[in-house]
Amino acid sequence: MSRRLEYRIEAEKAGMCVREFLKKELAFSEHQISRLKYQEDGLRVGGEKVYVNHVLREGEVLTVGLTEKVPRRDTEGAKPGKVWEAPAPEIARLPLQILYEDRDLLIVDKPAGLVCHPSPGHYNDTLANQAAAHLGGTGTVMDMRVTGRLDRETSGIVTFAKNTEAAAILQRQREDGRLVKIYLALAEGDFDRESGVVDSPLRREAPGSFRMVCAEDGKPARTFYRVLARTAGPRGEPRTYLTCRIEHGRTHQIRVHMARIGHPLAGDPLYGTNEKSGEPMGLHAFRLTFQQPFSGETVTVRANLPEWAYNLKADLV
Repeated sequence: MSRRLEYRIEAEKAGMCVREFLKKELAFSEHQISRLKYQEDGLRVGGEKVYVNHVLREGEVLTVGLTEKVPRRDTEGAKPGKVWEAPAPEIARLPLQILYEDRDLLIVDKPAGLVCHPSPGHYNDTLANQAAAHLGGTGTVMDMRVTGRLDRETSGIVTFAKNTEAAAILQRQREDGRLVKIYLALAEGDFDRESGVVDSPLRREAPGSFRMVCAEDGKPARTFYRVLARTAGPRGEPRTYLTCRIEHGRTHQIRVHMARIGHPLAGDPLYGTNEKSGEPMGLHAFRLTFQQPFSGETVTVRANLPEWAYNLKADLV
């Protein structure tokens, strides 16, 4: 299956060569560009075949021809882990909460407690196995990728790209700030500021450790937070609803940063003050704004609020 994408060159893009345009504007990799070079309808301007060194002029229309992969049932020789297994019975029974779907993307609402993607110890009991079944890819080699996965304990928006091009473009949007995911959090204690930034590098506590720590030799990580409302926990202890936005997207970033400033998330089994409380963790990815990878249309997706936030007024978020 193939599709044609057309891009009219605007004044600020004029002077770029095709290779530069594909890399900077569409986040194509060298491998993807190389494939286009050898397709008869891979790259055309004004209907004429062009090469990657063609210099684009204002008003020209660049046509990119993509060959879409379909799920391959001939799995002989496939790398381990590349064949999508049918979801485990207990996962198959769960409804897949679809928030948005088009030709390139599937966006769903993940429940807390469900692993996003196959990993050691979780081969078919994951959200990705559910998504693969929905897309008809069970038992196949299918080009589906999770972009922006969530921790097992975190609920909310997860995006699956149906092709490598869409995945690469979304990653570029995340890096340059066009893709924004907002989290709802419930933190312990009463904040003395209505908003703030936690700017603290993160790394693993030790090689192979699951825990993350703030450390000078870690990777850059920045979390912006804003107080929404104040509430109380089951024993009357003060708690605070927040919205959080992150830069860099490190493992456990919001969880570690909130604990760093003395306000761990409610119910956090790893960084919280009451590790065996049994209550759900107070972190939920509830809003995502991005540009559709190929049309450029701005899309905003919202997930339903989790049960622990039902007493939060909807107009606050």
